[in-house]
Amino acid sequence: MRTFHVYEHPTLGANAVKIGFCWPAFFFGIIWMAASRLWGWALLWFGLYLLLALLEEGVGDDAGMILVLVGYLVLWLVPGFQGNAWRAKNLLSRGFEFEAAVQAENKGNYIRQCQTSCV
Repeated sequence: MRTFHVYEHPTLGANAVKIGFCWPAFFFGIIWMAASRLWGWALLWFGLYLLLALLEEGVGDDAGMILVLVGYLVLWLVPGFQGNAWRAKNLLSRGFEFEAAVQAENKGNYIRQCQTSCV
């Protein structure tokens, strides 16, 4: 069972955010950010990847290349650890309200469980 935070919007309906590591953000990064309407994060990540690519071209020594590789690793890991928190904050900023924390087998079952336990 996974725990989801359920958010409700008067016209857009319900949405859920899983608590914990965000595997889609980990694997798909900027694409996931754009699909999740996290425009600011997507632009920031694109800019940071671009900066690292430029630094990679200009670095001539091994120590500099290690720092660039660590930068890429950080840009790859951070969305996985922070993606769900970013998404929750984005929903709140778009007018969604926190409704409940629900345990469900998968994301498809959360609304049905919330409707029966939140009423």
